[in-house]
Amino acid sequence: MDDEDNREIYDEFIEILKEKDYDSNLVDTNILMAPEPLPLIMTYHEVETMAMHLMLQLQALERRGCSLLFWQASDILFVYQKYYLLANLTQLVPLQKNKAKAKAAVAPEQLVLNYPALFPFPPAVCAPELLKMNALPFITNKSASYYSLALLCLAKLNLSLETLQGTKLYYFLERCLKTGPNERLLYNNL
Repeated sequence: MDDEDNREIYDEFIEILKEKDYDSNLVDTNILMAPEPLPLIMTYHEVETMAMHLMLQLQALERRGCSLLFWQASDILFVYQKYYLLANLTQLVPLQKNKAKAKAAVAPEQLVLNYPALFPFPPAVCAPELLKMNALPFITNKSASYYSLALLCLAKLNLSLETLQGTKLYYFLERCLKTGPNERLLYNNL
């Protein structure tokens, strides 16, 4: 994607976040505030908010026919002292419909990797199937990104999944961290 496409994506990300903002004090995007990198450790509320913001941005990417290989904290900025924004699209990969499942009502989309921007992949942020890649092109379920997002959230909390048992964030992370790529869900359809 070129810089203009990226600009459109970033504009869409900000609009989505503003639209989902239930705070009555809307952000004045004309006020210049320096974006901040993510802190090493974050609170439960911060990670819950970050997960929601990044999930919305990932859904926007998927609507555009692309997704991410993996998420890294260094690719996310805290902007306007309010929003978590994916600020680096170098791990963006195209999605394609799974031809084997094309006759199904909804064909799962798959990541198609023709060449990696970064290799080997960082194991701490990747889904297990990415770490087993042995040939190109490499095709896997788009849920590899969900798995990585959950790993990022756990790393920022510096907690185990079991510690979060019974919380809203626990159920989100549990859905994203399923072992089987076809079992992972970004959001609950119920």
